[in-house]
Amino acid sequence: MLGRARKDLAQGHTDLAIRRLRGYLADHPNNLEVRRVLAAVYRQSGNYVEAGRWGFLTADVRPVELTAFERANPQPFLRLRLLEFTADRHRLPPAAQDRLRVLALQAERVGPPPGWNRPQPPPRAEESRQRSNKVPCLFVAIALTVFAALAVIGIYRVVMWIIVL
Repeated sequence: MLGRARKDLAQGHTDLAIRRLRGYLADHPNNLEVRRVLAAVYRQSGNYVEAGRWGFLTADVRPVELTAFERANPQPFLRLRLLEFTADRHRLPPAAQDRLRVLALQAERVGPPPGWNRPQPPPRAEESRQRSNKVPCLFVAIALTVFAALAVIGIYRVVMWIIVL
């Protein structure tokens, strides 16, 4: 995947490389190498806000990028959510560990922004199974009833046609 993104960059397809890298990070948000490459791409294109976001957890991030990321997202809670990092913090370089620790403390102290709707907890497994089984079963029962009725009508027509001959 990194090879394809680097090939896209070499051919001048920056947007395609960014889409590839971000798509990969959507499935693997804790891959620090992909974050580093994505930050470098944004840095080359002059987008310091995104370079700061994706480079926040790397050793390569520059102060101007961190400042741009912080100015664009002034709420620590939102910045922390934008990082989408769920792995063990000890895998990070020491400076990134410190930045992440400070940001987590700020986010905890300030809390979510006004109007933030906390995600609802997922329904319990028993409830979701009970709710989700009723509609499909009803649909299947109706479909089979309609199919059986059409089959009976068809058989009746064929029999009547044979009798008339």
